[in-house]
Amino acid sequence: MATRRAIYLPDTGRLEVITQTEIYVPTGSQSLVKVAYSAINPADLRHYYMGWNSYVAGYEWIGTVEAVGPDSPYKLGEVLFGFAKPGHKRPITAGAHQDYILAETFMTYRYPVGSGLDWKQVVSWPTGLLTVVDALFNCMGFAFPPLAKEGITGQDPKGRAILIWGGASTLGLFAIQLARFLGFSPILTTASAHNHATLLRLGATQCFDYRLPTVVDDIRAASKKPLTTVFDAVGAGMGFGEPEPKANVDLSTCSPELARRCVTDEKGDDVRLCCALPVEHDPRWGFCFPIREADTETEYARRLAGVVDWLLEHRGEVGYEVPRVRVVKGAEEGIRAIHDVFEGRTSMEKVVIEHPL
Repeated sequence: MATRRAIYLPDTGRLEVITQTEIYVPTGSQSLVKVAYSAINPADLRHYYMGWNSYVAGYEWIGTVEAVGPDSPYKLGEVLFGFAKPGHKRPITAGAHQDYILAETFMTYRYPVGSGLDWKQVVSWPTGLLTVVDALFNCMGFAFPPLAKEGITGQDPKGRAILIWGGASTLGLFAIQLARFLGFSPILTTASAHNHATLLRLGATQCFDYRLPTVVDDIRAASKKPLTTVFDAVGAGMGFGEPEPKANVDLSTCSPELARRCVTDEKGDDVRLCCALPVEHDPRWGFCFPIREADTETEYARRLAGVVDWLLEHRGEVGYEVPRVRVVKGAEEGIRAIHDVFEGRTSMEKVVIEHPL
């Protein structure tokens, strides 16, 4: 293993490029993967403002197995992709934004051989799939009809109105497409006007410009059915995981507050609210997360793993995609792109870093 580069998040919060010479040796069920692409998420920086640091940054990765531990289920040469488990001061071998990673079996998946799928597309999936599945089937408790016999039951989503706030975000894109597959109707979403045509193609019924001062009234007027299901895919304006202190934030204009005001029957028993970030000022909101706990025996973990595995196996039937993927090359460009994504300077695109760094 030659000298490698990595994007490191130290306790200062200033992303930096480090050179690694340590030899990664897989043990147990681990696999040594040569990373081809890693994908950028707002969490690459946001987690610093949540108090996490001192690790190689990045969560989504794809690459080729070069060595395996004695208990690994994978073989040399297989292409894997996955989601690196988050955590403060996690092992340096775990971060996605480096040229080699020691992949655990947890949240690691085989690339669908023979599918012809672009690796850059596939590396863009884990965060969106995992988070939205947790939102719909754990936080909100909806049923997943294809796995009803396996016990993934709950409220039937078919024909139910849903509002997805932030449809052009990665989470919003997956939420719209999974809602279409599940039969939610209508599927209402917010986004900048120039993204509306693409969101309608992916499955949204009607789009609204979140910048308009009338957006709440517009959504309420457009909903011909009771609207009691809301997924906020961005959690914007709360100051959570941001440099801006919460004390200086006007919560009356944050996205969870605007989205909640779109609900047509707030006093009903069937209101289901879920946000991609914790809504600490309003306990009515659930919080979804790609990895809740490593214990695969819990009911939440079982539902999450079961649905994600099914969706990956039946992608052709479901038809989800990230409509635009942009590639940057090298660690320095990667750091600039991480800041762009975190600070909201990208729109309806997934940015991935090409390796080696």
